[in-house]
Amino acid sequence: MMQIKALNKDAESLKKHLAGKKRIMTYGAGALANDIKIVLEKFGYKLDCAIVDDEYYNEKAGATWEDITVASLKTLRPPYSPESDAVIWAIASPEKLHGCMEDDRMTECFLIWNVNDFWDDRDYPAVHREEFDSAKELLCDEYSRKVFDSYIEAQKGNVEEDIRYSTEGAYFNNLTGGGYREGAFLDCGAYDGQNAFDYMTFIGQECKVYAFEPDQMNYRKLADRVKNRSHFICLNKGCYSSEKQMSFAANADMSSSLQEGGNEIVEVTTIDGAVGEDKVAFIKLDIEGAELEALKGARKVIRRDMPVLAVSAYHKQEDLITLLPYISELCGRNKRYKLYLRHHGVVQTELVIYAIPFED
Repeated sequence: MMQIKALNKDAESLKKHLAGKKRIMTYGAGALANDIKIVLEKFGYKLDCAIVDDEYYNEKAGATWEDITVASLKTLRPPYSPESDAVIWAIASPEKLHGCMEDDRMTECFLIWNVNDFWDDRDYPAVHREEFDSAKELLCDEYSRKVFDSYIEAQKGNVEEDIRYSTEGAYFNNLTGGGYREGAFLDCGAYDGQNAFDYMTFIGQECKVYAFEPDQMNYRKLADRVKNRSHFICLNKGCYSSEKQMSFAANADMSSSLQEGGNEIVEVTTIDGAVGEDKVAFIKLDIEGAELEALKGARKVIRRDMPVLAVSAYHKQEDLITLLPYISELCGRNKRYKLYLRHHGVVQTELVIYAIPFED
């Protein structure tokens, strides 16, 4: 069985685990592999090869990725050796990692859990222990509480438990349920609109969609993709607690975010103002750290319609101790949410709070 070892994004950890290795390889050749390549180069290490699954390897093409050789375990020459090779996991799918852990062709694989570097203070959970303990108690099932604990432990370098509790199915899964719901889908941080299409597949029919995307390049792709679909309302705005202009770092990808010193000024609006009287069934929030402010701007809609909420909770260290209490206290005595937590990645990203409405 393949062993997973934590590899921290610092000079000491990289030297400890990579020094003396003849080859440094990623398992995967996509966006996460590119992030890892950048980290390695920053610390003076060179990526020698990218390994992909046997079924994805195209031997005829003599595949390369950014001038790096791509191979499968079957075609890798010389063959994999734990003594001479360091393999760093670079596929976002927990299911894929779980499967490879059962593959006896590799004995160990490293995981840079904090490759995206959202949390920069490892002592933060200890300093705010009472707040984290209180937030965890708001979760309604034991599995969510285990996800909570394992995610915090992974931040310290203990990744094994987090991997065990990571699952597939971000946003649309057994918690949020299938079948038709009356009301609109709000895609906050829409990028190219794929989540909206996934939602309509999930519920089995088309519905009204509000797609918020402040990045101008992303918005153009989104608007072009849905230009003939009248049930889509695309807004080239971000979601926030008030209507105003804000500084924005536009990267033309999913990492674009509101931040001081950005390269653009964008419009932001409230969900309450944008939606008006339209009934809302589901709100997805993945907006690079502005989730709390967006929820503040959606109080009216949430209290009125009690939509399902899927809220990303990994962009800021304080997300778990601010978002969980805020959602818990949003609604009145007779309308409430059951709160769940799931981690859908193998690294720091894709931690999602699910708020499922119920009535006493």
